[in-house]
Amino acid sequence: MSPPVSKQRKAYCRKLCVAHLLAREPHDLHALEAATGMPRRTLQDCIADLADIGIVCEFVQHGPKHRHGHYAIRDWGDHDPRWIAAHFDDLLAVLRAE
Repeated sequence: MSPPVSKQRKAYCRKLCVAHLLAREPHDLHALEAATGMPRRTLQDCIADLADIGIVCEFVQHGPKHRHGHYAIRDWGDHDPRWIAAHFDDLLAVLRAE
């Protein structure tokens, strides 16, 4: 039996997974909720906290209304998006661990 995964590790893996999804295709919060099954508030916090790990994410607005648009990754910082893509299933497994 493996040791439990820490909250910090899960939060870090969650950020990498969300960043990967945002980089693959345009997502708004509704689309991310559908893709991940995560609550809206968790996703909002996760996106806001991407800067804490050096990933720059911006909201790209479509039209005059503030809520119409999608999120986009502008800079990965020290993270290698190819590594994240290659290990995406492993990152998801960490999120599912108890």
